[in-house]
Amino acid sequence: MKMESFDDTFLARWVADELSAEELLEFKKSKYYLDYKKINEGAKALEVPSFDGEAILDGIYGSLQDKATKPKVVRMMPNWVYGAAAAVIVAFGVFLFKNNNTEYETGFGEQVMVVLPDDSKVHLNANSTLEFNKGDWESNRVLDFDGEAFFDVEKGSIFKVNSKEGIVEVLGTEFNVVSREGYMEVKCHEGKVKVSMLGGDRFSILTEGKALRLIDNKEEKWEFKEEKPSWMTGESSFRETPLSQVIRALENQYEIGFNTSKVDLNKRYTGSFIHSDLNLALRTVFGPMNISYSQEGSNTIVLK
Repeated sequence: MKMESFDDTFLARWVADELSAEELLEFKKSKYYLDYKKINEGAKALEVPSFDGEAILDGIYGSLQDKATKPKVVRMMPNWVYGAAAAVIVAFGVFLFKNNNTEYETGFGEQVMVVLPDDSKVHLNANSTLEFNKGDWESNRVLDFDGEAFFDVEKGSIFKVNSKEGIVEVLGTEFNVVSREGYMEVKCHEGKVKVSMLGGDRFSILTEGKALRLIDNKEEKWEFKEEKPSWMTGESSFRETPLSQVIRALENQYEIGFNTSKVDLNKRYTGSFIHSDLNLALRTVFGPMNISYSQEGSNTIVLK
């Protein structure tokens, strides 16, 4: 393995233990491996991300030299090693910084319950992400979110959910959020929530049994009666929902794709589909809408 192969990306992956077995084996065979290993060990001992790469290296290699070595014998380090020290230390610093945040992500058809530091609970639906800073959670209950989730929030300071489509703020309550590109839906199951629209000063207050939908920042409101979201028990339900969002929910649950070039994705659907039977789910959604479908390849449904 040549020196040119050790770019910042390679070093960052090595520090994060993300190299493949083949890459790691080849790296260990190189004559530079021990130098990098010592640099990395020195970097891990740092308490702050600021550094003087040359001073660190001098300390590392100075401590390794035999004190009995004659004064004229000096270990000369190639110039590239000082640059490598900076790269490794910076990579390690970024890695630590990222680890200050806690992130959860669900895959296709997967549901996960996350217990936050204040005992608030977040139930993540399929293909959703949640990220927050655990270190300052008590004073700053803010998280970033994308996908669909049901939140059961303990009382305390303001609890804020940031998404690309809007912001939801509460003190202590239960609510469901769907937030995906160009679409947001919030249902308040208990208490009161504030939904702020991005790009302006508009906001809405929802109380128990009230729902709000934002489609390209246009509001729709309605009322509902269910105590918990149906998706938590294996069934996704919709009320006058654009077909595009129903299809997205099908994709997330069943890990399939759709060819939608011949259908109107703005048509509205009211109904539900189960998460355990794809064929039944397709019939339940597209039958009432007079949309025919066929399978193309192993993982694509063509709609007509």
